[in-house]
This record gives sequence, structure tokens and C-alpha cells, in this order.
Amino acid sequence: MLQRDLQSLYEQGCFGLEKDTRSKPYGWSINAQWRGGSAKIMSSEVAEHYLLLEQLLPQSVPSDVKRSVHTKAEQALKRFNGHVPDWLATLPKSSLKVNIDTHLVAQIEHAIKHKRAVSAELYRVLYDEAHWLKFAELSFYNLVEQGGVLMAQFMVGELHDKCYQMPVYRIRNVHILQKTRREPSAEQLKSLRSAINKGMKQETIELIVKVPNHSAVNQGFIELGELIDKQQIDDKNVLLTYQTIDTEQLTDELFKCAHWIEVAKPEKLRQRITTKLKAAVNIYK
Repeated sequence: MLQRDLQSLYEQGCFGLEKDTRSKPYGWSINAQWRGGSAKIMSSEVAEHYLLLEQLLPQSVPSDVKRSVHTKAEQALKRFNGHVPDWLATLPKSSLKVNIDTHLVAQIEHAIKHKRAVSAELYRVLYDEAHWLKFAELSFYNLVEQGGVLMAQFMVGELHDKCYQMPVYRIRNVHILQKTRREPSAEQLKSLRSAINKGMKQETIELIVKVPNHSAVNQGFIELGELIDKQQIDDKNVLLTYQTIDTEQLTDELFKCAHWIEVAKPEKLRQRITTKLKAAVNIYK
């Protein structure tokens, strides 16, 4: 009966119970990370899911998503006292890949090799709605792999002066035209490389926020990055310091909590939140 009751409590994630299955009857202990009812203990099933997700995460997902999953996976590993379950340890660590139409790739390669223009449909999002848009003339000039995703580089029409890059899986219905493609200039290629590099840059910042003692942030239910310092200011508030990535998602998360969380540093992020708050006040005047 004792074993059955302990198993039931373990499955519910109660009291930070740990199970040693190397012999029967099972050995039981309390996880060192458990701090009582105020702490949220990750169940073994959820922990396994996070460890599996980290192994299968595609390279093409945004870096802030990767970082969030990695943080959860580190917590999950602690749930197993640093030992990955056997079935996870033997899992091949290959990234998921998007299925690519080989015929489509062959058509694009043919157009690039023979310097021919094409017509095609591109997957675009306009006003929050997704559409396949028909383009009468595109000039593909390169195929590159970026973060595990095959990308096509091209120009649009006869006069548009910009170069673009798009995943091949967002292209369909390619038809090769009896027309020579446009050739991008060195300046146009430089502009595209600059845009790509700018999009890939992820600035690491030291984020300092002031939050109430009993807030979800201080209790660990909302994660803003890697917590590197915690200072008690007074009886009601605490100052938390995080090492994190400056992203639009982080700004949005902080703005949603702006009625109880204050960004102390960095100043540019504080100003960003202030600008949003002023705009909101003007709307609700």
C-alpha cells in the first residue's frame, strides 16, 4: 500500500518525490530542488518531453525559442538528477528537416545555370492573411543553406532594384521563361547580405527588473532569461538581474506586465517600454 501511495503522489508531482527503479521495492527520496508548496515541480513526463523537444528542435527556429527550450531542458535534466533516461540517451540527434520538392529545386537550379527568368507563386502574408501570390517574372541567381533551411535568392520583375531571399518551401508553380534573367549588381548583393546579417544578429543584454516579492517573475513562473543576481530592495520588492537576448518578444512580454514590473536597465529597453506606454495612454485619453 505504501508503494502504491508513493507512486500515486510521484505521478502527481507531489513533494518533489524521486523514484529509484534499479531494484524492488523502489527506493524513494525528495528532490534537492524541491522547496515546498511555492515551487513548481516538473513532472517526469513533462521533463522527458522537454529533453526530447530539445533534441528534435529544427535549426531554423528563432534563437530565442531555442534558448527557451534549452532552459526548460536544463530544468528537466535536474529532474532526473543529471542522468538522461536510457531511451532518450540512445535517440539519434538529427534535426528535423522540411520536405523539399526535388523537382522544384531542379527547376530553380536549371534557371540559375542557364540564366533564365521564371514565373512562380510565392507564399506571402498580407494584413495577417496568408496568400500564394503570382509573380510574372523572377530572376533566381543563387541557392544557399541557412540554418538548415534551403533558401532561394532572387530579384523581382524588370525594374525593382532589391534582392530577396526566401525559403524554397515557400515557392511553387515555377515555369521557366524564354527570357534572360536579371543580374544583381555588387551593391544590390551587398544590401541583401547586410539585411540577412542584421536579421541574424541577436544582442545579449543584462536585463534588470524591479518586481514585487510575490510576483510570478520572482516565483520563477515567468522566465525572462538566465537569472544571475537577486537583491531584496525592501519588504515588498526585489531587483532581479538576467542575462538574456534583446528580442521583440521580450519587449512584448515586459509591456504586458508593465503595470507591475519595472525595467531598470538597459535604458534603451526601458525607453522602448515607455514609448509603448505613452502611445497606449494617448489612445485611452
